[in-house]
Amino acid sequence: MKKPVCHKVASAMEIPADLSEKAALVELTGQNLLRVENYLGILEYSENCLLLQCKNCRLEVCGRNLLVEFYAKEELILRGQIEQVRYF
Repeated sequence: MKKPVCHKVASAMEIPADLSEKAALVELTGQNLLRVENYLGILEYSENCLLLQCKNCRLEVCGRNLLVEFYAKEELILRGQIEQVRYF
């Protein structure tokens, strides 16, 4: 199967595949801070659950006292007692 031109350019520029394909980038700092880049939208939000739509999956974060501290078009910061992160 032939690779699209954008994949060839990304490879030549040594850009990691996850960045060039807009995969969700998840950074978990301890048990209280989660940062997500490249999500498409918020599907559900409560103090116990956050459900995000990403390009190739859904991302669910469960815990207690969850608070979306910051969100923009492609970045989100969540604080609280994070107990579970699940992709499906």
